[in-house]
Amino acid sequence: MSSVPADLSNSISHRWRWWPGILLALLLIAGPAVAQQAGIEGESAASADAETSSQAGGDGRYTGLLELLKDPVKRDELIAELERLSAGEGEPSGESSGQVADSSGAAEGMASGLAGVVSGTVAEMTGSVSRLAKGGLHVNWASVGQIAWRTAAALAIAYLVLVVGRHLLDGPWRRLDAYAQSAGTRNRLFRTGVAVLASLALGGVVLAVAYVAAQASAWWLADGDETTGAVLGLALQAFIVVEVARLLVRTAFAPASPGLRLFRLSMDDSRFWSGWLSSVIWFTGYGAIMLVPAIERAERNDLANAVGWGVALVALAYTWSRLWKARGMVRGALVARAERSRQPVASWAFHLLGASWHWLAMIYATGVFLVAITRPGESLPFVAMATFNTVVIVGVGIFVAAMLTQWIGRGVPVPESLLQRMPTLQLRLNTYVPLILRIVRIVIGIVALFGVLSVWHLVDMFAWLASDSGRWLLAAVIDISIVLIIALLVWLVATGLIEAKLNSDVGMPSARLQTLLSLFRNAIAIALVIITAMIILSELGVNIGPLLAGAGVLGLAIGFGAQKMVQDVITGVFIQIENAINTGDVITVAGVTGTAERLSIRSVSIRDLSGTVHVIPFSSVDIVSNYMREFAFHKGEYGIAYRENIDDAIAQLKAAFDELAADPDYKPLILEPIEIPGVTALADSSVNIRAMIKTTPGDQWSVGRAYNRLVKMYFDKAGIEIPFPHTTLYFGVEKDGTAPPANVHMLKDESVEEEYETESDRRSRRVKKPDGPGGKVPAGDDVDLPED
Repeated sequence: MSSVPADLSNSISHRWRWWPGILLALLLIAGPAVAQQAGIEGESAASADAETSSQAGGDGRYTGLLELLKDPVKRDELIAELERLSAGEGEPSGESSGQVADSSGAAEGMASGLAGVVSGTVAEMTGSVSRLAKGGLHVNWASVGQIAWRTAAALAIAYLVLVVGRHLLDGPWRRLDAYAQSAGTRNRLFRTGVAVLASLALGGVVLAVAYVAAQASAWWLADGDETTGAVLGLALQAFIVVEVARLLVRTAFAPASPGLRLFRLSMDDSRFWSGWLSSVIWFTGYGAIMLVPAIERAERNDLANAVGWGVALVALAYTWSRLWKARGMVRGALVARAERSRQPVASWAFHLLGASWHWLAMIYATGVFLVAITRPGESLPFVAMATFNTVVIVGVGIFVAAMLTQWIGRGVPVPESLLQRMPTLQLRLNTYVPLILRIVRIVIGIVALFGVLSVWHLVDMFAWLASDSGRWLLAAVIDISIVLIIALLVWLVATGLIEAKLNSDVGMPSARLQTLLSLFRNAIAIALVIITAMIILSELGVNIGPLLAGAGVLGLAIGFGAQKMVQDVITGVFIQIENAINTGDVITVAGVTGTAERLSIRSVSIRDLSGTVHVIPFSSVDIVSNYMREFAFHKGEYGIAYRENIDDAIAQLKAAFDELAADPDYKPLILEPIEIPGVTALADSSVNIRAMIKTTPGDQWSVGRAYNRLVKMYFDKAGIEIPFPHTTLYFGVEKDGTAPPANVHMLKDESVEEEYETESDRRSRRVKKPDGPGGKVPAGDDVDLPED
């Protein structure tokens, strides 16, 4: 390509600085602002040239200036005016030239100055159009045609390479789309971000190849012509800026790739936003970067001014129309988001934004347009770059917050091995996830707000944080955050270890475990709160020495005044740790036997067989007898008469157990076969045989009652006598072993004869009569048996 003149090179390099502003304004629906780029460079020189070309009699003008400089008064006034204007132009914020110096009237001065600048700009545009209408257009159409077809050819080659390259990348883009869509719920945003970055990188490579091809073709098409080379350079500059902006828009909305969309939009909505933003970018980009500077190079400043205004107005009108058409779409999305919000303030804010967002966007676009036409060389670059940085900051903040929500918003997974040891660890851990996520979102929002305030030069919070007070506050916040995180981790680890140590059952914790967890949770919580509060106060510069001394004195006073309660609590803690009592157990405590209904850290409530509830403090407990641990025994002592056969009795005991073990109601309650140790005692009136049946805990009484019933039935069936209290008369024996004769007959009392007759059916007597010779009762020694 031919060499470019120095003045044109300076113009192009000056224009290069506005590319980020142009790109951002287009991306943020502020495309009209870029159209005014035509008058950025050489503003003073262009104005001077226009003024010079519009006036006749240049010599008279210099004569007037000479007379002005000769007059001391007018010369001083001119110097003062120039100094004031110079001070106003040096403001980086782009304040209007009509701003007054008095701070009390600053608002009125800015408003009047802005109105004056706008009216002056409109008047300048009107004058340009008027001069064009009066003088007409004097254009060398042959030269214009030569430059136009070469420019079109260079752009055609660039777009041809671009289209072919994108066609070749259809396969990789489809694979990236499938990769993003195959992601799970937890890592969807991460995969989408990776796929979008890869798609953007591929698009950038294709765009770079197209630009290189266009540069090579431009060097050949220019054929050494300086003007043609300059216009081709402007065209390629516009091409790269426009296509980079359109690549960003196409990557963000991805109308043809649902998996690569950064926004949850339908295909029609994606095409709508991508289409009209690409149109605005294409129109304003080529108009502001290529067409207007090319006209200015031909020294047609009035025409360039008119074309720039036309491009800006058309872009602004098209932007308004698209915003108005999209108002319902965005309103519906914001209202749906408001309905999902659980915060009333956020829901109200979304509803309000949904009703007014299009007006705010149109006002912003109009404001950028006004800044562009009034201060294109001062304020427009600042507004464009500030808007671009705002979008980047807010976008990154939203993306990071959304990714964290997807990663931990649905809960933190816990390994299965750890979950078996601590079943409630995941539940406790995920209880704090929403709070942590909310705090992280607030921090991200604060950092993003600081960034936005900084890029708009409102408040430089980062500079303040770099100062001594800012560093102190930042260090205190970081230290406090670390302390809170450590306290939370200690809390989770401690409660998890307690659960793993005490939980022997898989599933829901027992009453004992719940009591212990409640006790230790409260104790650890109190300790952590006190320690954390002390550390935080120390970080904030508070002297915690008096607080520690006061807490020690208070603890000592409480310890002396509540000794009994302390004893109850300590004893209760050890009883719970040793798993001595659980709710529902049948226990004997302090001489009271019953069912434990309520168990606290200080006392136990027992209901006995009569229904009475006994509340027993643990300080009164010396021995705990629990009938509900692992297994139980029914221990029975069964007595038989001395004349009975012991082996026959044991056989009947086993037969009774066999029938009991075959009963479906009692079979699940019996753990082992019956155990009969043998004769345990030769008592006064019976031979005692012990039988033991191993049962499930708490069922020994029901099993024992059923077994006793069967033993009585089997003993009666076998004729085995079970001794019971009765009277036996013994008359002794003769030397030969025979019993002496006894003549027994009843003596009846006439007064009670009727009573004996009526009660004879209910009363029984048993009289053992010694047999005489021949089986007859002896005739001598009558025996009188008195009535009881």
